Amino acid sequence: MRKRYQRDLGTLLGVVVILAAVVLVNGYLRRDSLREMAIKMRTALEAKHREEGVKLMDWDDMRKTKGRREPIFPDVLKERDGRLVNLVGFMTPIDQFTQVSEFMLLPMPITCYFCERPPMRDIVEVQLSSKVDMVNEPVLIGGRFHLNQGERPLFFYTLDEAKFNEAVEEEEVTRQDITEEHKVHHIEGFKDLRGEGEEPDLLPGSEPPALAPETTSEPAPADGSASSAPVEGTPVE
Repeated sequence: MRKRYQRDLGTLLGVVVILAAVVLVNGYLRRDSLREMAIKMRTALEAKHREEGVKLMDWDDMRKTKGRREPIFPDVLKERDGRLVNLVGFMTPIDQFTQVSEFMLLPMPITCYFCERPPMRDIVEVQLSSKVDMVNEPVLIGGRFHLNQGERPLFFYTLDEAKFNEAVEEEEVTRQDITEEHKVHHIEGFKDLRGEGEEPDLLPGSEPPALAPETTSEPAPADGSASSAPVEGTPVE
């Protein structure tokens, strides 16, 4: 009887383990399928906006950021710091849940930030100029992009002055290309001006040319006769 009880108990435990494994596998498969579906939705919306001529930031550029406590940003993000950009992602709440003006934007949706904490490089803080409701679908956010420097920032990136499902026009700027020779000139020259180096050899200034003395002349008579006014430098009779 004891052996039969142990055998039945072992069989029951085996069934429980198998069922638990099936549930876990199905959960992971379902999560993966939901993840793939969400990525397809986001990439489809990105493709739609690009076809309309909207310039979008790429999440892959933000994934080049390194560090956990103090971020090290790639050059491609440094060039966008302070500029207007557009980004497509999924809304995730911070501490507002209806009629929100601040939330997190992620490349894929999550249920709970603290249960499924994503890497910092995948999170953008959004500060809207008006309040909206949270939605499950991917959205387009246009705003001014900021890199948050320093040790342990709450978020690596922030989009402020942001608009919901509305693109912004990127400012056209050209980057200065300064030669190495001129860089040295600037560095050494300002050392001298700050008194950190030798006194600079300044070129002597040039005086403006002296002005000619003003002279006055009388208009000629209409009949062509010579003027009776005395000429400067001649004696008057």
